[in-house]
Amino acid sequence: MNKQLSELLDLNPLMHYRFSPNELGISIGHLLELAKIGEIQSYKGFLDREMSILEDTANIEGGLIIIEGRAQKDKIFLKDKVFFAGEQVVHFLKGMTHAAVFVCTAGNEITQRAKEHTNTGKLIEGYLLDLLGSVIVEKAMDKIHESVQKSLKKHGIIITNRYSPGYCEWNVQEQKGLFTFFPNNFCNVHLCESSLMSPIKSVSGIMGIGDSVKFHNHVCDNCNSGNCIYRKK
Repeated sequence: MNKQLSELLDLNPLMHYRFSPNELGISIGHLLELAKIGEIQSYKGFLDREMSILEDTANIEGGLIIIEGRAQKDKIFLKDKVFFAGEQVVHFLKGMTHAAVFVCTAGNEITQRAKEHTNTGKLIEGYLLDLLGSVIVEKAMDKIHESVQKSLKKHGIIITNRYSPGYCEWNVQEQKGLFTFFPNNFCNVHLCESSLMSPIKSVSGIMGIGDSVKFHNHVCDNCNSGNCIYRKK
């Protein structure tokens, strides 16, 4: 990557975003399709009401830091840290000269609402809110991804799809290394000892950046995550 592009990436390495639920363009109809619970239309009113509540209470935020990095064989090198991401993930990041390390969360509010309904015997309502939390964090991360992608494209820089510990052969324990690049409690997300994030509805990972990287669509057959809401199998 030439010096001008490298300097551009380093201008504002740490970025932070906040969203309201309405900004994310969530389709209740699509959410109900994902739920696969049969008589779904009777829950549309419930979800509309919950979305209104979350509009006033939800703390949806995310951010990323851009740092120099490279991907080689089965490893990702970010500053002085080495991540054993596996050949599959490294293949998708081939040619990167920088990485956008990201974290994003739907906040605690949606999880608390889901628990309240579940604990009072409203299991389907609790399940739908749990699913809504997953959709919120993915939609928020889509917004962040698109924003960075558009900004870099103006300067001829390409950004890859996003990849997280837990995808393919990348051990989820390596989230600990990713979080060292952020200030403490960045976006109000922290890691438990098990390397799971709190709030639960949070995601982290990296995107490769460079002028020769390629964007690859995710392929379900390449992923061993059983928790993905968009998984086809």
